[in-house]
Amino acid sequence: MNKEFKMVLVLTLVILFAGGVLAFTYVATQKDIESNLENTKKRALLTVVSGTSKYEEVKIDEHTTIFVAKDEQNNVIGYGVMIEGGGFQGPIKVMVGFSSDGSEVRGLEIMENVETPGLGNRIEEDWFKKQFTGRIPPIEVLKGKEPENRSQIQAITGATISSKSVANIVNNAAQVLNKYLSGGDASGVEDALLRGFSNSFPDYQLKKAGAYYLIKSKDDKLVGYGLSSKSLGYSDTITIFLAVDKDLKKILGVIPLSGEVMSERTRFEGFFRSLSNKDLPLRLGDFDVVSGATITQDAVISAVNKGLEILKKEIK
Repeated sequence: MNKEFKMVLVLTLVILFAGGVLAFTYVATQKDIESNLENTKKRALLTVVSGTSKYEEVKIDEHTTIFVAKDEQNNVIGYGVMIEGGGFQGPIKVMVGFSSDGSEVRGLEIMENVETPGLGNRIEEDWFKKQFTGRIPPIEVLKGKEPENRSQIQAITGATISSKSVANIVNNAAQVLNKYLSGGDASGVEDALLRGFSNSFPDYQLKKAGAYYLIKSKDDKLVGYGLSSKSLGYSDTITIFLAVDKDLKKILGVIPLSGEVMSERTRFEGFFRSLSNKDLPLRLGDFDVVSGATITQDAVISAVNKGLEILKKEIK
């Protein structure tokens, strides 16, 4: 063997050994990681719905799960909603407890956050979390004054955005739960999708095809594909419906379905119109900035590109 071959052989063996060690470590620790996550979830639920002996999980979407909390006699005593939304620095995941009729908040636990130490991450402090107990959504955040009714809480000094982000997430949790209790689509996306599509594409029709939709003309010819896609925005999870041509090259249109873009539709109207006929994938620098809403705008673009990747995998 020459010197170069020996060197390559040794490096190859080192790489294989290192890869084997990593694989073994992953397998050995995976169960512990999953067990820790499960325990964290259970502790949070027991904190926000005291008296829970057993529960059932109902997964709404990738960011939201409802827990039906029951006592030892199998009676429903409340609900927990594990939900994620956008904070000032990044995602915030919470567990919100609700009464058995879904009308009142029974407790709040902050499960994950990356807010600013000493400011935004004070959302973890007991006094802030306890403000939500007994409140009736939708909850309003007050800055610099005491709450006057059961639908108001006080903001953390110097962290108003983080405070409002948590309140928005709690309000979203209440909406999801009430939709679930009424027997409808808990995410509310399906209804918004059908309404938005018929308004935006009056000459086309939607046909469900598993995880995505076929977009067809009135004479049943395939025009393109569509699906709903999500991304974390500034203070909420944004959901859009992406409609693309049958070659997956151009956008037919993008319809906002839920999240912060819905409360400011007029502000984003021009941006959504500008997405039609754009080549895919989108690039962040290809658009005029919506003043004061860069994070939200980037989240929409991210949701479009995520949706495209999902369609590419689904359509073969």
